[in-house]
Amino acid sequence: MSFYFNADELFQVGVQIEANGKAFYEAAAERAVEPDVRKLCRDLAGWESKHIELFEALRRGLPEEARQGSTFDPDSEMAGYIQAAADTHVFVKNKDMAALAASCRTAADILELAIGFEKDSVVFYSAMKGAVEEHEGREKVNAIIDEELRHIGILTLQKSKLAAPR
Repeated sequence: MSFYFNADELFQVGVQIEANGKAFYEAAAERAVEPDVRKLCRDLAGWESKHIELFEALRRGLPEEARQGSTFDPDSEMAGYIQAAADTHVFVKNKDMAALAASCRTAADILELAIGFEKDSVVFYSAMKGAVEEHEGREKVNAIIDEELRHIGILTLQKSKLAAPR
């Protein structure tokens, strides 16, 4: 079966992932006791907002053919990668971000979940990148991947600070 990708739909999924991430980080910030973790969660929510704006701008800038489907995938290999990445993304699987944040008992739990979210995003956006044409914003998807990787580093560092003896 042949499958054609629609870049507009991919960017819509990106918007939803980032919106769910923003909601999680806002809820986690409200629950966090440690000031550093609360600030980090608020910063992450702000970063997710910027990603939402970028994906929405990319969608608005797409040519009409990108809304119809433009990337040919005769063996549906890329389709499988993207579907698997989206289906396993924590921000896609879980619908109630406040409940998810409430399930975190400690700051370390919040950070561990956040690290997983960011890793899931890297996987999804990496799969997505292969299906987005250069003129449709592939370089911007690369920039988001780089930023998500930076988030993983920041979160990991914060988590190690929590674990360090005081």
